[in-house]
Amino acid sequence: MSKLRDVATAPGPFASVYLDASHDTEDAAKVDELRWRGLRDQLADQGAPEETLAALDEAVSAADPPAGKAGRVLIASGATVVVDTLLPLPPPVDTTRFSPLPDLLPLASYLPPPLPHVVVVADSSGADLHSFDGRVDLVESVRGRQHPLHKIRGGGWAHKRMQQRVEDTVKHNVKQVAEEVERLVREVRAELVVLGGEVQARSAVHNELGLDDDLVVEVEGTGLTAGTDDEEFDNAVRALVAQRQQQHDAEAVDRFRAELGRDGLAVEGLAEVADALRQANVDTLVVNTGVLADHLVWTSDRPDQIAVGEADVRQGASAEVARNRADDALARAAAVTGANVVVGDDIELRQGVGALLRHRP
Repeated sequence: MSKLRDVATAPGPFASVYLDASHDTEDAAKVDELRWRGLRDQLADQGAPEETLAALDEAVSAADPPAGKAGRVLIASGATVVVDTLLPLPPPVDTTRFSPLPDLLPLASYLPPPLPHVVVVADSSGADLHSFDGRVDLVESVRGRQHPLHKIRGGGWAHKRMQQRVEDTVKHNVKQVAEEVERLVREVRAELVVLGGEVQARSAVHNELGLDDDLVVEVEGTGLTAGTDDEEFDNAVRALVAQRQQQHDAEAVDRFRAELGRDGLAVEGLAEVADALRQANVDTLVVNTGVLADHLVWTSDRPDQIAVGEADVRQGASAEVARNRADDALARAAAVTGANVVVGDDIELRQGVGALLRHRP
């Protein structure tokens, strides 16, 4: 959510759109045109000004169509589109909202998870490495000794010496790759390492790594030579990252329940969570969107200042205060305070919201 800090602090009102951007049929372009026309009309009926609709028109017409199934989120303020992002999956239904605050909460579910990870595609000569620290992607290559790399047939002593040199070269390269992978894991604090490439090379790297077994996963379907299916491998990596993040979300909910039960580092209910957000004391915001959407809170010009009672917000406000949707206000406050967000319609929460705290109040 911290990536959305600039959006959270931008002046409103906002036009927010979540739509199906899939391009997997012959008539997809026409369907997209008709879909946008209908969504545009909805925003106009809600009061969105022409300058905002024109900015969204331009963003929609200028976008390259995605490959296959996808979603898209557009958020505009005035004549500026402040968010234009493809989503890995289309939303269950297209939604529009013209409101004083941006509709940010769905992004917590749709955006690619910020899990730090390392991806390795190896062969006998080295590897291509990709690392992600939760904010920035880095790509590099490791190339070890290039000759000799291929064994030759034969039974003479010279051939045997050549075969030994090949094995030594491969071992040297594998060790060099493993050392760089371990360095990247430490640097980005990776919670997942995905190994791809040639079967023997990736297995050798795996065996050389001094990492916990549950941290490393081998995946087939790609290599450094032409003709390999990079898209299938990419999909497998994304699925593994998403799966690991889902595990983290489930663990966060379990920690929330445990702390709530011992009257510890957790609070539940709209007033309690709003108080914690005002104090920048929320580590993880836990939300049931279906329940929370029915509630309103007081907000001000400062995104982190929200409360159930008007007086609590007015104390720190330099402009007029107003009542707004709780889901919009909480998501905005999470963005500016750097809180994580876990969303689940199956999480039982009083008034649809709870929080893991950074420290005891």
